[in-house]
Amino acid sequence: MARVRMIRHRVVVGAVALFVAVWLLIAITLISGHDPALARKSASTTASATSANTSGSTAATSTSSDTGSGTTAGTGTTATSTPGSVTTRQS
Repeated sequence: MARVRMIRHRVVVGAVALFVAVWLLIAITLISGHDPALARKSASTTASATSANTSGSTAATSTSSDTGSGTTAGTGTTATSTPGSVTTRQS
């Protein structure tokens, strides 16, 4: 009986330690400003804005899915203006 209790205790302590370590790693990553979700979104937004601006065969009736407003140029291409990136720091 004592051996089973000792094994259960070790398993519980190991699971709690692993849980705390993972959340601590996530918290430190987010506090240091390296949020992977924000980095992935800004990279895909930049890539889509670049491809929209460099494409010469875009029809004038196409729309942009981001929040930027679309303006049509005289050549039948659509140019989108996207807001610049904002960097903030906690004080």
